[in-house]
Order: sequence, then structure tokens, then C-alpha cells
Amino acid sequence: LPVQSAITQPRPGAAVPPGELTVKGYAWSGGGREVVRVDVSLDGGRSWRPARLKKENREPAVPGRAWAWVLWELEAPVR
Repeated sequence: LPVQSAITQPRPGAAVPPGELTVKGYAWSGGGREVVRVDVSLDGGRSWRPARLKKENREPAVPGRAWAWVLWELEAPVR
């Protein structure tokens, strides 16, 4: 299964003030494969930024397998 991702913050259509914005979400894959990178576009795909994966305290349930999902966040400037 290819990696899929969803944005959970900010909500769709939310008005955000200028300055630093925290974008949060989750990504998942399949087959016991680890999500190793999430890239986020804030301009309709013209440019991409790598998000920070939040993997602290995550041990795989089965040796040799990885968790199928991971939380991520990105700090980005907003005009």
C-alpha cells in the first residue's frame, strides 16, 4: 500500500493569522512497512517541505515489522 496522509490541523477552511503555523496530521502505510518521510505542500504542489515524524516511544508489536502509521507536524511561515 502506498503511503497515505491526512491533515488534522488546521481544519479545512480555517482562517489562520500571518506568522508561524503548525500543520499536523498522520500518515499510514501497509504490509508492516515503516513510514520514513512525509512531505507537505502548502502551495498546491509547487513546493514541498519535509514534516517532522513523531516516533517517540513506539516499539513494533511484531519483531521485524514497523507500525503502519505515524503522527507528523510541520512548522511553516504563513503570509
